[in-house]
Amino acid sequence: MIISSDKITISSSRPNRGVSLLSQRLYSLARYHSDHESVWDIGCDHGLLGLSFCHTNHVKVIHLVDPSIKVIKVLEAKVKDSYITIPVKICIQHEFGQRIKLDNEKKIIFIAGMGGKEIELIARHLIPQMHEGDSLVVSPHRNFLALRSFLGSTELGLFDELVIKEDELFYQVICLIKSSHLPKITRFGDKIWKGIDGEEYRQHILRTFSIHQDQASRELVSHLEQLST
Repeated sequence: MIISSDKITISSSRPNRGVSLLSQRLYSLARYHSDHESVWDIGCDHGLLGLSFCHTNHVKVIHLVDPSIKVIKVLEAKVKDSYITIPVKICIQHEFGQRIKLDNEKKIIFIAGMGGKEIELIARHLIPQMHEGDSLVVSPHRNFLALRSFLGSTELGLFDELVIKEDELFYQVICLIKSSHLPKITRFGDKIWKGIDGEEYRQHILRTFSIHQDQASRELVSHLEQLST
């Protein structure tokens, strides 16, 4: 084990004691992993998302990043007391997402559990460090319009988007890849409004945003009303 003031790196090949089950929302993020060798869970909190890749083929290193020292200490204790079956390296880093230096492995980056403005701030710092084929998966709690507008102006292309309902709350899940061959993400979204879940989400957003008077909210409401026709 290598320990410094802001980072802990742990390599282990001990048997596993058990794998924590992911919630529907976290599973919806994790499913976008394919052959990525490096996993970044930024603003990781309990670390369940990142640690769920301990048994995944191709994964060489898992980065758990959070700005809370309390969260970091809990994660350190959790990892030291766990048993991991493959030669995977777990890096626990006490840091803000907008200060991270990414590795050179083929990577997937998860940013969830925070608002769109916070995600945009981190993504602005990380996207220039991403390589062709690297993935970014985000799930904003709020301010998704500004985030989607920003993401549409970057080098990332939209691989998939969906909406998840969990504990009576809706979450957009957006997977992007650094690629010139994929379409750009749209400001309001396309696929997320389709199907039964999409219609329920549309009605929810209409109720929520109809009370706002700013230009962006009015444009979103107008767009969603047109979808119903």
